[in-house]
Amino acid sequence: MFLFEDTWFDGFELYCTAVRNPFLYTVYTYGSSDMVKNEQITVFDSDSDTTLYQYKASLDKIQNELMRFGLSPTQAKVFIFLGKYGSKSAPDIARALELPRTETYHVVNSLQSLGLVTAELTHPTKYSALDMKEAITSLVKQEQLRIDSLADKEEELSELWKQIPFFAVKTDETKQEKMQLLQGSGPIINKIKSMISESMDTFKIYCSRQDASRLYHSEIFDLIDKSHAELQIIVTPSDKAPDFLKSSEDKVRIIPKNSENKCFIVSDKKEVLMFLRNSSHPSHRVFACWSDSDSLVDMMTSLFDLSWENGEVAY
Repeated sequence: MFLFEDTWFDGFELYCTAVRNPFLYTVYTYGSSDMVKNEQITVFDSDSDTTLYQYKASLDKIQNELMRFGLSPTQAKVFIFLGKYGSKSAPDIARALELPRTETYHVVNSLQSLGLVTAELTHPTKYSALDMKEAITSLVKQEQLRIDSLADKEEELSELWKQIPFFAVKTDETKQEKMQLLQGSGPIINKIKSMISESMDTFKIYCSRQDASRLYHSEIFDLIDKSHAELQIIVTPSDKAPDFLKSSEDKVRIIPKNSENKCFIVSDKKEVLMFLRNSSHPSHRVFACWSDSDSLVDMMTSLFDLSWENGEVAY
């Protein structure tokens, strides 16, 4: 027994939308041959004029976040589908998500291996997803175990590396200037920490309040306090400096009006890190360029020093 939510006729065929689940529509098409075709529509492929569409943006965001944990787009989609539509067999999943059946079996088996899906002892076998909180906890623990395992191998790999000779031919070439492109908060923060550990003179930061907040929560200012470097920071545009910089009040300047949204760091007049996409973007989309180019370092140092002279005392 179906509840028909809507019926329409396009001059050739009669369409009826039967609802068994308010979040899973089945479209039945009755043609002149009296053959019945059906198509299931899930929240993933819903149109803007349907009830489902209001949830699509949220699920797209969840899918993107699951992919950051290492899941493939299809794995994330199947996990979400099972989590929101309940236990399903592989054929049900394949039909609803329009996946090849062989691929569907591969995906649900891989999700089982990750501990995100369980199989019910029924015929046909049905698969259920873990609660989202449990799933995230499981993924985090797995990632931590992977990191710990790699850390345990650090000494062994370093020793093996030293045993292999250097095969490049040494020349008398002068030092070549270098650059490095970095994307995502993780690699960029690690680079900044490396710059701090090697800094012996001054560490100049030009940033917005939002940039400063991200650096603070990444413990960058604590590392600078413990280093040999002397901090200078310009916060702009801002009428006042963040409270967490009060302990360094003589090292902070503000520029109240500034239409440009720049962020860069200069260490010891030897290396520079320039943000091409800073904290106005999501953390995984932040983009920066590091270089030890003398001309580039000199230019950014001059820009910082000029801004420092024109800046206002923060506190």
